[in-house]
Amino acid sequence: MTRKTAKPIDAIDAQLLALLQRDALKPARVLAQALHISVSSVQRRVRDLRKRGVIERIAALVEPSLVGHPVTVIVDVWLEKEDVRSVNDFKRLMRDTPEVIHCYHVTGDHTFVMIVALPSMEAFAGFAERVFDSNRAVAKFRSSVVMNRVKTCGPLPVSHS
Repeated sequence: MTRKTAKPIDAIDAQLLALLQRDALKPARVLAQALHISVSSVQRRVRDLRKRGVIERIAALVEPSLVGHPVTVIVDVWLEKEDVRSVNDFKRLMRDTPEVIHCYHVTGDHTFVMIVALPSMEAFAGFAERVFDSNRAVAKFRSSVVMNRVKTCGPLPVSHS
């Protein structure tokens, strides 16, 4: 995401963002009533927040098990070398790998942390072989299978200036 402007978030924008993170399909008139502003003001603010890159995108949160991906695995990855080319190549691979639903380049003893959604443990074995074992840039990886989803995609606390 590239930041278009550093215009600060005001109190109404912060409240609007909190409401949208809970339910982005809420009608503008309902948002306007909750914020005590006009519908046109809500629409202008949403348009401005999107234009500024504060709202990156609007998407639906889907229950993985109901769409054929009941297995979630958290994977830590260590690269052989952490030079710019190796890191960028791995980032590109992760962006192009549909099973990877989150990927973070991190500090610490490993290079990446990712969350992978799959239909089965057998599918994870194939994924690991294809993405990690056959990739010479990967030194090692460690996986943790999620037993229960406790909190996912919680709303980001928004503070205003």
